[in-house]
Amino acid sequence: MNATSPVEYDRIAELYDRYVTADHDVAFFIAALGLARGGEVVELTAGTGRLSIPLIEAGARLTCVDLSPKMLDVLRRKLVARDLDAKVLCRNVCRLDLPSRYALALMPFQAFMEIVDEAEQRATLRSVFACLEPGGHFICTLHNPAVRRQQVDGTVRAAGAFPSYDGTLVVSGAEVGGDPIVVRSQFFESFGLDGELRWKRLLSLRFALIGRDTFERMAMDAGFRVARLTGDYAGGPFRPESSPVMIWTLERPV
Repeated sequence: MNATSPVEYDRIAELYDRYVTADHDVAFFIAALGLARGGEVVELTAGTGRLSIPLIEAGARLTCVDLSPKMLDVLRRKLVARDLDAKVLCRNVCRLDLPSRYALALMPFQAFMEIVDEAEQRATLRSVFACLEPGGHFICTLHNPAVRRQQVDGTVRAAGAFPSYDGTLVVSGAEVGGDPIVVRSQFFESFGLDGELRWKRLLSLRFALIGRDTFERMAMDAGFRVARLTGDYAGGPFRPESSPVMIWTLERPV
């Protein structure tokens, strides 16, 4: 998954699937395919296909977009291995130049927040608006700043230990800032079967905590109307003080 810079994600493309195993949103996005009404779907920041593969298997006519060539290489290998078909395009979401108009655009996993400059955020919304059919929808997920900011305290937190046939990958991270840009240092440590440290790697990420009013104003300025805002993947209402995420369903008016 990559919103604006391919460099960092290229460095961990071959590791990504070992430690990113989340599937809590998959059922939600499969259900959301109903908004496409059989039309074409574009997944922005598709990465290695964590969500792409289930969407294609559910029948989506999918175009996968990401800026990291190496993440997309992993995705292409998965498509071949599973005999699945999708268009795979290396593009910057801030300046999309896509071959089709889409009934549905998806930007999952809070990837929009990795676009930290407001001018680029606005350019992305305009770009997505332009690639949609009239009446098309854009589903964009964001962290709720009131909840997410509680983890931005400089404390190193373990993400997990992920074993494989040749050893264990240990992932941890620490975050500072948050007004509005968070700087995350993510640490990777690879241990052999003998428990010896083989290598260490650092991934530096930045993301912006974007408030509800700010995002809604930018979306409306881009031409969207807000069709729905929920606070979890079960469709619960957005509660400003407690919802973990903001799930925006935006519509391009007919």
